[in-house]
Amino acid sequence: MRKLIFIAIGLIFLVKEPVLAQQEIEMLIINRDYTGALNLIENEISTNPSAELYYKKGVVLNSLQNFGEAIPAFKNAIQTDSVNPIIMAELAENYSILGNYHDAAFWFEKATAIQPENLSLLAKNGRNYISLKDFKKAYNCFSAVYAKDSTNIYWNKQLAFSAFRVGKRKQAVELYSKVLEVNPRDYSTYLNLVKLFEKGKEDSLIIQTFQKGIEQFPDDSELQGEFAKYYFESRKYEPARLNYEIYFSIKGDSIYQVMLNYGISLYFTCAEEQAVTILENCVIQQPNDPYPLFYLGLCHKKLKNFELSEGYMKTAIEAATPSYLPDLYHYLGQILGLQRKFPESIAALQKANELDPENTEVLFEIATTYEEYHSNKTLALNYYNLYLKEAGEEGKNIDYALTRMKKLKEDLFFDE
Repeated sequence: MRKLIFIAIGLIFLVKEPVLAQQEIEMLIINRDYTGALNLIENEISTNPSAELYYKKGVVLNSLQNFGEAIPAFKNAIQTDSVNPIIMAELAENYSILGNYHDAAFWFEKATAIQPENLSLLAKNGRNYISLKDFKKAYNCFSAVYAKDSTNIYWNKQLAFSAFRVGKRKQAVELYSKVLEVNPRDYSTYLNLVKLFEKGKEDSLIIQTFQKGIEQFPDDSELQGEFAKYYFESRKYEPARLNYEIYFSIKGDSIYQVMLNYGISLYFTCAEEQAVTILENCVIQQPNDPYPLFYLGLCHKKLKNFELSEGYMKTAIEAATPSYLPDLYHYLGQILGLQRKFPESIAALQKANELDPENTEVLFEIATTYEEYHSNKTLALNYYNLYLKEAGEEGKNIDYALTRMKKLKEDLFFDE
């Protein structure tokens, strides 16, 4: 009888020992004694391996941010407990953290198949698909989440992003707008909404969104700079100039493209002397970029510094890629004409027409230049004729050309 009692007591201790060890491990984890927890886990695994111990080992390694070492621990846990979605989700998340989104997707799918009602797990799966750039699957994940819980702002943002990437612009706009209603301090959502409105060319909504964002973040130079850039690219140079100046006042970076855009905005708002200063600095930074050279040529043309204008325009032509050359030769021809360098002006205009025959107005300018300086008015008459033929009804100066042709024909008749 006494022997049986001793056996029973021994069995009780054998049962209790792993339980006590598990409790001790949990206390060590709670107290963030991760080294102690790992040592005890390893001791327990060596004598009594289990899915729970491997899982806890993975969790502790995650707490130490040793995500790569945690993966084998979670794999061992799954070998022992092959249908546990919690372990699968941890393994998937570790793969995702390490950039292995393909293996992460495999385990996220297995976990969500077992726990389809777990919205947090489904959302993590969607985030992983965004990382994979599989936006259709991401959209399906977040749509399923939204159908069960439409109040989570973070998940709604992911659905909005996925909707945008699969071409559902209207839904994306609605979702992002609701996000801002709840959280007007959500900085990135302002920029995302602007991109959506740009796709729809909804200028008034773009401006409203920028203004609302700047109300929330008045000292944010990036938002102000993007607003200025929008105006510049829309060729609204007056507000672009104003917003660039606000951008500089709140210590926005004076990077090359910003300064170039600002200099061009100054030119178009009749601040040529200020523009020259800015654009000259741009040339110092990037001497082979034709844009600042070109606009310096135009600035000096307006300031009637024709020799400087001519020099900058010629340098711009040398630096330009072929697509820019027709316009550059066209402006050079005008600048040379203003200096009464008529043969050089005509040569530049002819080059512009050669490079871009569709710009028929160049033919009209050649005709007027020949008429002004050349004694043989037949040359002017021929170019007027060519202009009428090439421009057709779309010509901007058809009436003037017809009037001059009539006059030239009369003069030629009387000269005979």
